[in-house]
Amino acid sequence: MDEKDPTLDPGSSEFDAKKAIYSVDAEKEKDTKSYDSVEQCITAIFNKDKASAKQKNSDKPPAAESLERRFLPEQMAVPSRRVEFRHVLTRMEEFKDGPLGRIRQWKDDQVRVKVWTRGQDQIRGYATGFIAGFDKHWNLVLTDVDEHFNRLRKRKTIKTSGICRPQLLPADLPLEFRVGESVLRVVRIQGKHEVCVRHVPQVLLRGEHVVMIALVNLGKPFLP
Repeated sequence: MDEKDPTLDPGSSEFDAKKAIYSVDAEKEKDTKSYDSVEQCITAIFNKDKASAKQKNSDKPPAAESLERRFLPEQMAVPSRRVEFRHVLTRMEEFKDGPLGRIRQWKDDQVRVKVWTRGQDQIRGYATGFIAGFDKHWNLVLTDVDEHFNRLRKRKTIKTSGICRPQLLPADLPLEFRVGESVLRVVRIQGKHEVCVRHVPQVLLRGEHVVMIALVNLGKPFLP
């Protein structure tokens, strides 16, 4: 009777795992799967442990259920209440009475208004157009705007050549030149000022420059 090699016996203290892997005489169970190298064996063991951990985590109860077990129903988290952000478009609809309420009505009715604007020490001019937006500080957004304003005849604008622009004379009028997207026209001269007109598609008037506002040829003006 052949004696069993103790280096191939898993129950022996002399068991040599490396020798058992590469030996054809090593005993193995019927369901045992053999691999061609140690690397394949390590990969199989790692995948088995990973699948076992995944199965174990899937058996855990969901987080919501664990919270319900720890706390009473009245101690559970209350859903938060989201407050809607109030921007300028929603704030305009809140004005119902007073001058700002009247401006909102003019905006909704799309009627043409006239807005007087101030300069440093006097009335600069006025602008007529349709109100597209406003706020409590009287900042106005106007569309389809016709602007009439005064500016000083002596201007310190210097060309790149270093020569100042010559002062306009009545014989030079009317004079047109483009400024941005609009065409500026100088129509007449009044003392030290030039009267200018222009049409712009849209303009923003700051509230600190607004003197008063009224319907075109109708109504009583409102003072900010």
